[in-house]
Amino acid sequence: MQPQYTIEDFLDIKSAVAPSFSPDGNTVAFLSNVTGVFQLYVVPRTGGEPEQLTAYEDSVSSVSFSPINNEIVFGMAKGGNENVQLFLLDVASKSVRMLTSEPTAFHNFGGWSRDGKFITYHSNVRNGKDVDVYIMDVETGVSRMVYGEGGSCWSYSFSPTGSKLVVTKNYGAGRNDLHLVDVASGVAELLTPEDEKGIIGPPRWLPDERGFFFVQNRGRDFCGVSFFDLATKKSLYVLVPEHDIDGISITRDGEHLMVMVNKDGYNTLTVYETKNLQPVSKQNFPKGMISGATWSSDGSHIAFSLASGAKNGDVWVWSKEENKYWQITHSPRRVPEEVFVEPELVKYPSFDGLQVPVFVYTPKVQSSGQKIPVIVDIHGGPTDQSRPRFNALAQYFVHHGYAVVLPNVRGSSGYGKAYMALDDVKKRMDSVTDLEYFHKFLEQDGRFDAKKVALLGVSYGGYMVLAGLTFRPELWAAGVDIVGISNFVSFLENTSPYRRENREAEYGSLATDREFLQSISPINFIEDIQAPLLIVHGANDPRVPLSEAEQMHKKLIESGKKSELLVYADEGHGLKKLKNRLDAYPKIVNFLDAVLKV
Repeated sequence: MQPQYTIEDFLDIKSAVAPSFSPDGNTVAFLSNVTGVFQLYVVPRTGGEPEQLTAYEDSVSSVSFSPINNEIVFGMAKGGNENVQLFLLDVASKSVRMLTSEPTAFHNFGGWSRDGKFITYHSNVRNGKDVDVYIMDVETGVSRMVYGEGGSCWSYSFSPTGSKLVVTKNYGAGRNDLHLVDVASGVAELLTPEDEKGIIGPPRWLPDERGFFFVQNRGRDFCGVSFFDLATKKSLYVLVPEHDIDGISITRDGEHLMVMVNKDGYNTLTVYETKNLQPVSKQNFPKGMISGATWSSDGSHIAFSLASGAKNGDVWVWSKEENKYWQITHSPRRVPEEVFVEPELVKYPSFDGLQVPVFVYTPKVQSSGQKIPVIVDIHGGPTDQSRPRFNALAQYFVHHGYAVVLPNVRGSSGYGKAYMALDDVKKRMDSVTDLEYFHKFLEQDGRFDAKKVALLGVSYGGYMVLAGLTFRPELWAAGVDIVGISNFVSFLENTSPYRRENREAEYGSLATDREFLQSISPINFIEDIQAPLLIVHGANDPRVPLSEAEQMHKKLIESGKKSELLVYADEGHGLKKLKNRLDAYPKIVNFLDAVLKV
């Protein structure tokens, strides 16, 4: 008999993420949730006992070592409200200084200047709606806005001399552009043509400032690496794999470029010589999902977080000279690794022949002759992507006797620009139909019990749960909606002002598409729901307001439907704190067991 582990055992599995090198490259800062929420730690590059530097009730959301001094900028918001404030921590003294202090606005870190004197960040502090770009003198704490043209603008790293800053302006639905800002004068220049729609990523400068590498998909389906030449003001694709590039990073001396490629959800990391864009002769990285990869300042090492479907995340280091890697954090867990299951990637045809990818987890031990009940875990975004990274809840459900499947229905990222646009505005319901055809796939696979299939989703995935239960109610036995949208009209009216324009580009406009938005909102079709529904929401959610959950639950109860609502007063968009996860997820398990295991 396989030993049985509890839901608490799985939820208490820890992870370490977001590494950042100290200026001398000998120390790595990172985030770990050992305390139950992510806090800031440091550990020697060679490994050893980590030292905890922060101990807050709320999660630390970002970490970045100064390129010069032994100090770290980190971000943190209170109670899940996403109004991130920036702090400066002196590693030697452990003293912390608040850099921003506007609790009703967010301040998202962009990067350091190379001399360590300035940082850049973007914030909605001016009017709550527009997101502008600022630079701050770290010593004095004085900030000034350098780009405030309205809309949603994000800041990235300074050019090597600190004289220039590249800003991206975001329009939603997979479109943004780049602007080059002169830091001294504030004069901005559009670098990318306005008529070319596409995703454009942050710049990675050459040290002589003649140009920068960046990721984009303008003019092609998949994201490739381009080089922008400041002399000619033109960009040219230099790496174009037939898969999306996740991100790039360049060494301080400009000699090596690190490239992450996303192939069907799996990723690979390759280091190139920038002079000829050929892979370096020797490079060996571990298998798994690599994220947060970053160079040391001398370009000799890469730190990254590594996880897989069957391995919780930890921080690793790779040596360029030695071409070897080693693990420097060892996140605790009570569940042995051999209990975990790697998902299988399969594809199924939808109504129009589109091949939809899905990751399938099945129990290692199955009762002979019994079909397996299924939980369909739908990602948010809607342009996110389910990938074979560690998922403690999915692992518990599989250990508990369920199959867990994670579909990437149309509209997901990672499969090209055309695939991501297949659910825009009036095509929204096509992604819901993808779920219907996934049920047909389950019916044809003899392993699964197609009469016992539940939907579970977070954020936009929560909307997909509600839409599935509403528009194809006969297919689904139960639903768990976590911070989901129940009414697109009220959602767009009440979401944070800085998000509304981008969300309308994806879902439809309140001014021109109101009738359509009402037609795809589950709350308007309560009478069609047959399955019991559990709703979970954070009281401080700035993205999908709590009212979306409350109005859905109220109408369900008034209609005599089975519904339960769990609200967490110190959470925002999702459950970040272990104490709340330990309360909510056992209730989710009991709810699903009562329906699917009878």
